[in-house]
Amino acid sequence: MLLDSLGAVSDKDRMKELHVSEFYRDSVVLITGGTGFLGKVLVEKLLRCFAVRKIFLLIREKRATSSSIRLEQMIRDPIFDTIRGSFIHPDKVFAKLVAIETDFAADEFVKEPYRTDLLNETQIVFHVMASVRFDLGLKNTLDTNVTTTERLYKFLRSAPRLQSIVHVSTFYSNSDRTHIDECVYDDVRFGGLDNVRRILDPLTVSEQALLAPAIISPLPNDYVFSKKCAEVLIQRNFTDLPIGICRPPIVTPSYREPVPGWVDCLQGVTGLCVPILKQRLLWYYGDLTSCPQMVPVDYCIAGMITAACDIRVRFEENRVDESCDRNVPTPSVYNFYFDKNLITWNQFIALVASGLPSPMARKLGSIRTRVTRCRFLSRVTLWLMFVMAYLADAFLTLLGKPKCHLKLVSGLSMLADAVEFFRCNTWTARNDNTKRMCLLLAPADKELLNFDVDQIDLADYYKQYTKGLLLELERREARKRQRKTINC
Repeated sequence: MLLDSLGAVSDKDRMKELHVSEFYRDSVVLITGGTGFLGKVLVEKLLRCFAVRKIFLLIREKRATSSSIRLEQMIRDPIFDTIRGSFIHPDKVFAKLVAIETDFAADEFVKEPYRTDLLNETQIVFHVMASVRFDLGLKNTLDTNVTTTERLYKFLRSAPRLQSIVHVSTFYSNSDRTHIDECVYDDVRFGGLDNVRRILDPLTVSEQALLAPAIISPLPNDYVFSKKCAEVLIQRNFTDLPIGICRPPIVTPSYREPVPGWVDCLQGVTGLCVPILKQRLLWYYGDLTSCPQMVPVDYCIAGMITAACDIRVRFEENRVDESCDRNVPTPSVYNFYFDKNLITWNQFIALVASGLPSPMARKLGSIRTRVTRCRFLSRVTLWLMFVMAYLADAFLTLLGKPKCHLKLVSGLSMLADAVEFFRCNTWTARNDNTKRMCLLLAPADKELLNFDVDQIDLADYYKQYTKGLLLELERREARKRQRKTINC
């Protein structure tokens, strides 16, 4: 269980169950980042399990594809097949989705008449959108992950029916610490966020790149630094809003909902699993004792959906405390941290390999791919992979076909370097708010919203994990073949 006792929950709290289904009944939800990995699962779960009235999706135009077309493309994803198969009139369910053309680069990111509709109707907000790329440059990353957040929350101040905002951050926003509490750490270096912006504004791109490592240090990359800055921004400027900060760790393929093992991207940890699936020799440098924090995407979304209800309850309690001149806490922070099922990186690799289809692949999987303390061995296996990729591309050139192997290995190498920091460290954390939510869920919602990662059967989960990754690889290869056929 998340708690062996009820010690972390007060007598007052025990009397107050979270009736999440009732909270969402006939509600209007606003979601940013709804077309991404987390966003799709969130949208699907809300449509399938809760009687929401409408879901606004802020979607930007991308590669000359309008927001409405992108929404149509999104709901064709296999993740929505469960809705198509379980509802008599699935079109009525999908009709609850409203795509809003958005340009977060502009101060007025939504135009009329949608602007007024959003303000007058929105009750619950999930701000999921973020750039997770590490190569955009610090200023661009801050613009996407911090300035966008600031514009959105200033806009929502004028929403009269607003009940709850879930701001999705990351567990690693304070990864310079070994222990992370459920609080905002307001210690951005170089004089804070506003001063960092003033420093970067007049600089050229190359000057920004030279200065960025000093600004973000000791955090490992621009992404986690920007997420930390967004948290500080919320604590300083938006405590008047019913807002809470959710910090998921590494989010992995689904366990059960809506499709076991579902994933639509190969980034981060899932990207590093490709050599296991392809049965390639590649050893990653890291600490053999390091234990990654991971959460299946369906568990993460269940926690976020519950958090929105909890944020509303706690905000109302805080308003009562304010009226009585009591000290009011800062916005609620939810560390999605679980420590009963911790595994090392090599144990993780072995579990992923255990789901491979052939007995030999399962046996050799954790030998071909593993984590080592010897950086030289790691480099040797990577050089061998580069040599094989070069030879494969040379052969393709002789056949008059486009080269692709060197590009793939280069991307894998960059990803391995970007994630190295997280393979070399382990963190502990408080998770009282997350435990509290789990304990206070109303009985009718407990089966609907399972986010207790400590109770997952890892052997069973990683079978689904590997099947999902293999299926995603097959889909990608099928799309490549289709594009080649069209080009020919």
